[in-house]
Amino acid sequence: MFGMSWEEIITDPEERKVFAALDGPSYTWRTQSAVARQTGLPESRVAQILDKYNFKLTRRSEVPSISGQPLVGLIEKVGA
Repeated sequence: MFGMSWEEIITDPEERKVFAALDGPSYTWRTQSAVARQTGLPESRVAQILDKYNFKLTRRSEVPSISGQPLVGLIEKVGA
């Protein structure tokens, strides 16, 4: 997986929605709830997808958002 873009790896339509939301040009870090709103997926499904790829393609921030929510970003954007 390393060195490959998520677009080359992710084929599931729901997973692609989540990764497209994370890869938007306006954001480096996103909250899980924001990704859920943008994709139209339940937050529980977004959480499953993010858990599946944590430390593979995504990474959670050590610092929460201003509102206290956990943040997640694409490793290719935020680094490992």
